[in-house]
Amino acid sequence: MSDLIFTQFKEFFKKMLQEMLLEERERYLKEARGQTRANGYYKRTPKSFLGEIELQIPRTRDSQFKVKWLPQRKRVMFFLEDIVEAMFIAGVSTRKTAGVIKNLIGANISAQYVSRISEISEEVIEKWKNSRLTKTYPVLYIDATYISLKRDSVAKEAVYAVLGLSEDGKREILGYFLPGGNEKASLWQEIFRDLKERGLKGVKLIISDDLTGLSEAIKEEFPETMHQLCWFHLKRNIKNRVRKHHFEKIKEELDEIMKCESREEGKTKLLAFIEKWKKIYRFLKNIKAKVDNYTFFLLAPDEIRSYFRTTNWMERCFKELKDYIRIRGFFQNEQSAEKFLYIFFTDKNEKYQSRSLRYSSSFNRFFSSLSREASHA
Repeated sequence: MSDLIFTQFKEFFKKMLQEMLLEERERYLKEARGQTRANGYYKRTPKSFLGEIELQIPRTRDSQFKVKWLPQRKRVMFFLEDIVEAMFIAGVSTRKTAGVIKNLIGANISAQYVSRISEISEEVIEKWKNSRLTKTYPVLYIDATYISLKRDSVAKEAVYAVLGLSEDGKREILGYFLPGGNEKASLWQEIFRDLKERGLKGVKLIISDDLTGLSEAIKEEFPETMHQLCWFHLKRNIKNRVRKHHFEKIKEELDEIMKCESREEGKTKLLAFIEKWKKIYRFLKNIKAKVDNYTFFLLAPDEIRSYFRTTNWMERCFKELKDYIRIRGFFQNEQSAEKFLYIFFTDKNEKYQSRSLRYSSSFNRFFSSLSREASHA
């Protein structure tokens, strides 16, 4: 390999790593939602099979940003396996990874070799999915999204995920599930049973969208638990079914309901909203039976209400997931999908566990109010 070609390959590799670093920081900042911001760079010169590579490592104001695939020691040897693992975590397909490696070192490696390097055994994944839940999680956020998966042909399949909020104000992905087919309430019921078998306890509130049959499944498996429906989904569904000039006024009225000082006031105003607008849009009368489900979040202190009125945490998590997998197109089989989801969700948990939410001292007051409300239900 001539010096010129070698230098070009090294620059290509450096550029790829630099872009991956910046993408990682951008995802971190989006997840932090304004609680921190970018804070320049610092230099590191790790060694690799191509020699030393000078990188500009992005920083954040809170000093908590870390890149999982970049070793934390000051000078470290990057081997081929490290590069492949980093690219896999970043969402690059095995075939494209093989092509990049060929460009870097001028040697052919197979997609199967790449898979072996980044292999995570089924036993490791199953052990995590079946691990005991020893903490108490008063609040669950549940949602599903879709990925493209090839069996005999390529089709969309639902990925279910459950995020728990523990008593100490930390988030944790308790499990993900890829049972096949579309999202169904009956499958959510199976997931609830699985979580209870693993030791899930102390659930006082479940937050979700308004999937048909889901409230019944929750009541069956968690009879003492309240079910908060997502206001983001409510607004989006209404917007899709009303005229634009009406929605501007409807949105204003819904926003005012969300600011009510008490749950009783919120229920009263929501009922009045339904009575007013159902004269023009009959479908809004269906919300009347769900007024309780849309107002549990008003039991929370004002400073933490935004945490409990939507499934936005899950929405952002799924958006990040889709950003990762967009470059892949689709998964070749269930095993590759499981491996990718395992890496993604366990990585999310590492980030979640490194941070506590603001106003965490207010959570206990909210959890106590949920207990009192349940005792009177």
